[in-house]
Amino acid sequence: MKILVTGITGRVGANIARRFIDNGHEVRGFVWPGDRKAENMAKVGAEIFEGDLINHDDVMRASGGVDAIFHLGAAFQAGGPFTPEQYFDINVKGLFNVLEAGLALGDDLKHLIWTSTDATMHKYPPGGIAEPIREDSLSLVSTDWYGYTKVLGENLVNRYVRKKNMPATVIRFANVWGAGEILNWPQFYLKTFLANFEGRTDDVGKATYEALKAEDDGTNKLIIACDENGRPWKKHNVEVRDLVHGFEAAFGKESTFGKTYQLASPGPFTWDTAIPYLAEQLDLPYCRVNLAGASTTFYEYDMSGSRNDFGYNPQVGFEEAVREAIAYRDGDSDALISRD
Repeated sequence: MKILVTGITGRVGANIARRFIDNGHEVRGFVWPGDRKAENMAKVGAEIFEGDLINHDDVMRASGGVDAIFHLGAAFQAGGPFTPEQYFDINVKGLFNVLEAGLALGDDLKHLIWTSTDATMHKYPPGGIAEPIREDSLSLVSTDWYGYTKVLGENLVNRYVRKKNMPATVIRFANVWGAGEILNWPQFYLKTFLANFEGRTDDVGKATYEALKAEDDGTNKLIIACDENGRPWKKHNVEVRDLVHGFEAAFGKESTFGKTYQLASPGPFTWDTAIPYLAEQLDLPYCRVNLAGASTTFYEYDMSGSRNDFGYNPQVGFEEAVREAIAYRDGDSDALISRD
């Protein structure tokens, strides 16, 4: 099949495109004019189309003759800064243009997959979330512009499925780790929380800052982050290779049309098991601090929907991600998928 991939030069889009090219599909990449990474994708066999997602004519031309669309292009926090207008134009109007292009393909469109995010959900209530989160467990609420435009996007895709019978699927990503990124993830490091709590004027915040400062010995120390009652934080991320697998598994499955799925790693991690392992691998010291006054991080995802409907079977757990990230850093691994 011929597949249009928007966001093809991003860390997820690039790796999905490579895999589908390797599997024998034709891939057309939609890129910003002058995108310096486009040449890399051309070298691996992607056809490159330059255009702007907010330009209706550009999107219509890019989609001509394709059988499927993977829409990953978006304005997001790590790629900015973006203005509210840019978030809205790129993430909402851009999605509208892609959906209209898909509609124009008629019966030739076999599948449209659009990527959403777990930033659409309120995952940090006081006390955390005890039960695994299903796709419909939490209301879609976000005041952050990125998350809010993705909430609008999920509703927009649903409209085209219900009104136009579009063969579309929504996939929500958990927080993504690319090649090697787990080693430098800010929430594993004491300095991150020192910066977050510095300048707090409330009594709880000031007390937590003092507890953090007491652990600061000038080294690049890791931290077992705990809530105010001493319970270690829990989080569910995903490594890029498992997202690639998810797209492979979901592609073309009629059972996914009109549905939303969340993709994450084989299981969550907790700071009390993750940090000692990471400290051993990196030969770094670590401490343990109760972060009273911080939003509680304590959740995991129920992925029974994606497992049952298209056989999603993620493989990259925390320890494997750390080991291979170290190998990637040291230039000793061919197994990791590229950042670009």
